[in-house]
Amino acid sequence: MSMTQHTAKTARTRLDEIVRKEIPLQQKATEVLRVGEEYLGADFGYLAMIDEKTNGWDPVVSTAIPETVPEHNPRELSTTYCQRTVEEDEQVRLHDIPAQGRTEEPGYETFGCHCYLGTPLVIDGTTRGTVCFVAEEPRSKPFDEAEVLFAELVTRMLGHELKCDKKEDQLRNQANLTTVLNRVLRHNLRNSMTVIRGHTHKLTEQSDATASSAPILDKVDRLIELGDKARSLETVISQDSTPKPTDIGSLAAGVGRTVADAIPAATVTVDTPDTEMTTTVRPSVERALTELVENAAKHGGDQQRVTVTVEATDSGVTVRVSDSGPGLPQQEQAVLDSGAETPLVHGSGLGLWLVHWIVTNHNGTVDATVTEAGTTMTVTLPELADPFSTSETEAGSQRAELTRARDQYRAVFEEANDGMVIANDEGRILDANSAAAAIYCVDRDALLGRYIREFLSDAVGFEATWESFRSSGKTRDTMSIVTANGVERHIEYAGTADIVPGQHLLVSHDITARLQRQAELRRKTRVMNKAPIGITISDPSQADNPLIYANDKFCEQVGYDKSEVLGRNCRFPQGEDTDPEAVERIRQAIANEESITETLRNYRQNGTQFWNRLTVAPVTDEQGTLSNFVGFQEDVTALVEDTQAPATTPPTGGRQPD
Repeated sequence: MSMTQHTAKTARTRLDEIVRKEIPLQQKATEVLRVGEEYLGADFGYLAMIDEKTNGWDPVVSTAIPETVPEHNPRELSTTYCQRTVEEDEQVRLHDIPAQGRTEEPGYETFGCHCYLGTPLVIDGTTRGTVCFVAEEPRSKPFDEAEVLFAELVTRMLGHELKCDKKEDQLRNQANLTTVLNRVLRHNLRNSMTVIRGHTHKLTEQSDATASSAPILDKVDRLIELGDKARSLETVISQDSTPKPTDIGSLAAGVGRTVADAIPAATVTVDTPDTEMTTTVRPSVERALTELVENAAKHGGDQQRVTVTVEATDSGVTVRVSDSGPGLPQQEQAVLDSGAETPLVHGSGLGLWLVHWIVTNHNGTVDATVTEAGTTMTVTLPELADPFSTSETEAGSQRAELTRARDQYRAVFEEANDGMVIANDEGRILDANSAAAAIYCVDRDALLGRYIREFLSDAVGFEATWESFRSSGKTRDTMSIVTANGVERHIEYAGTADIVPGQHLLVSHDITARLQRQAELRRKTRVMNKAPIGITISDPSQADNPLIYANDKFCEQVGYDKSEVLGRNCRFPQGEDTDPEAVERIRQAIANEESITETLRNYRQNGTQFWNRLTVAPVTDEQGTLSNFVGFQEDVTALVEDTQAPATTPPTGGRQPD
């Protein structure tokens, strides 16, 4: 078993760093599993997918050495411990497999591991696989709550990454197909239009058809231009890069000069303030402004006057492009409202679609104002967040950290049966799940913003306890709380400090009912210990149905100390003269979960015999599920000796002590 190299805090911090990396899924999953190995003290970590059709267990990502478990080497699910994880759809925790009586399972025979922690991998509501950590050596103690939560977190994160990777593959394939189709269509369109144009020229030369051929040539030229524009727009969309500070005034002036040079008949005027108007935008903004100015120059009427006005605002920059033309057609205005492609009467519709796409991806807006004097296109460009901006990062650090924490823990947080709260350094509750609200007997929304100390008595010493928790990084204890309706409850809690800096996770479980049951059990135990007959309780959920309780009278009957009795099956007082038919009837009754009473010959530790009237009865929980067997043993030797012939009187000898 590998040595733990991470604390809970450092492990979560490392996970957050890995998840935010722009690296392939295989590499990301491997790094995540290695962190899990180190934190949990495991030898290997696996991300395995389950094939329902073949019932195969495929470790698609593994930290094991290739010779042990090669990648993509499916095994029968039935040969792994993951079978139980998948079938029961819940986490399986086996810290010491031999001691927990699980050596007969196929998974132990296959891998020979002594420690296993497996979590179902759920994607879109369906169990698709498992994430598990194994070790060749057993642990000295069971997995604690923080470790269990960590394994759940790792699994949720990997499930999210798998889902995103699949979606990206689908989008990538779709985009590739669309790109190929567009290129083929543009290629065929241009070739066909070139042929049509050539034949039209020949017809014009051969006959007096100039008047009729001119519209054809014009349409052909516009279609060829449209194809070229589509090709250039594809390039802009696919190659748009990182935002950077840009002087929009200088950018607009450059666009104006370029369009004026390309369309000499147009008069392009750019009006900008004397000061720079720098805002953070992507390079594609230049193409958006070019489309607007170029369209206005081409379709701005006989005078073709275009005015570009740039103004600074509190949140960014506004650019207005005005022309003196007849106005924007209604079908092309629609693209500004929906972003949908429109009928391309003269090719400007595709340009407006691109403008809309670029500006809205900058969180900006595009509006058209049409009057008798012409059309004004207004573009607003807010300041984009600079990923390297220190001030922006600092301004929203707490919000960003909380958001990341919620993204990572949300599924586990919301679905947990235990109460979970996230509190700040002062103990003020920032977030809480429904289970926590139920524990404190207050509406969830009303719980947010309250302080933990409000639910504690002064005797708890909250300030010192809280400071000790923050300093040590973790805590586990029990305490009494007073709910919002004034009822005292007892809770068991565990805390992990700084799941993100300044925010702390507290997990609590209401143990009031358990403590009441324990108190009642202690009372009943005292009563049973005073009983004049032997009383035992066994646990059928454990291997070989061992005794978990025996009263003093039973120990006196069999001549063993209580430490020698507990953990053994109740058949140990049987010997060579014990009636095998009676034993078989008892075995069948236990197998059928039925009550039975038998009188049979038993042996004490010193070898002496006695007659035992044994009654065994099943005990079920509130749901009717078997939980225990209770046994009543009464020494009836004297009664048997009085009723049987001398020849049947129990002999004094017997089995040797075991």
